[in-house]
Amino acid sequence: MTFIILDSQGELLFTNGGATCLNCLKDNEDKSYCRITCPDDTEERRFGKRVTKEHILYLCSKHVTTKTTKLFNEKIEMLTYSLPSMIQFKKEIEKTVQQIELEKYTKIVHNLKTLNAQSINALYSFIPQEVFTEHYDNLLEYLTQQIKSHPKDAAIAIMRQAKNNAHMKTEFSSHEKMAMEKPILLSKYHVIRTVILNVYHSFDYDFKAKKVNLRIDNSDVKAFFDYETIRLALYHIFSNAVKYICDNSNLLVHILENTDTVFIEFEMKSFYISPEERNTIFEDHVSGGIVTKKNLNGSGLGMGLIKKALTMNKGNIEVIPGEKRINSDYSQNIFRFILPKK
Repeated sequence: MTFIILDSQGELLFTNGGATCLNCLKDNEDKSYCRITCPDDTEERRFGKRVTKEHILYLCSKHVTTKTTKLFNEKIEMLTYSLPSMIQFKKEIEKTVQQIELEKYTKIVHNLKTLNAQSINALYSFIPQEVFTEHYDNLLEYLTQQIKSHPKDAAIAIMRQAKNNAHMKTEFSSHEKMAMEKPILLSKYHVIRTVILNVYHSFDYDFKAKKVNLRIDNSDVKAFFDYETIRLALYHIFSNAVKYICDNSNLLVHILENTDTVFIEFEMKSFYISPEERNTIFEDHVSGGIVTKKNLNGSGLGMGLIKKALTMNKGNIEVIPGEKRINSDYSQNIFRFILPKK
């Protein structure tokens, strides 16, 4: 059976038929009941119409399913009776879809706002905002002198700007792919170590400020993935690490492989993750217990984005929490990226 439901103004609400059915409806929309020949398969069918205060319902049925007019009328009456429930179900689906789309929008807006704020802070920490008004008549000369006088501070500001601008580009392209039902991934073979370092260098100053040393395997192992989405995952793993890793410690990056798979392990002494949190930290707006207790939790979106980016590339992430140390909020944790080798 094929049904077509319109609102009282004649706008299509939903149907299980195709374009041919909608065209056929136009030829018979004034008839409350008739027999028609289906343009698709030339079979004879029963066609009927019911009108309520809010909706118009059309039903088309093969003779084999409605052998008598009485049976056809029973079916169309039953469908008419079910209309309020169907419309309510449709509204609930639309509401859910809107909520999902809003959450996608919120994610990218939050991340971009954060990056923009960081870029502005990086600039104004080197050149205070009031300078731009106080020296408006010779601003270029003043900025040139400041850079010459404070080259290290200038270099730090440039590094932060470069990190944020590069990640903004990644956010735009990655979220655009994530929003697609069938995303187009530009997957190629990449040397894992090179891609990791391409992202890490933007965080180098932040890790050095916490006296954290990076130790990464010297490896030429390759994996097959889309660069932008994996870059997004790496950005968020480093972004989380620099916030939650213990000062005066090491960030160890191991690159392992077997016949079909590459494993990238980020091992660090960071805030303890309980067994219960092992999976929940991938949910949106969820942060670990100790992170929340110390009021260091952000938006709770990073881990979820990491998992989604890896899943898009036929990969995954595993969290291997370490044992909690006595009188300490830290443990030796491993975050393992899993990617196809080919």
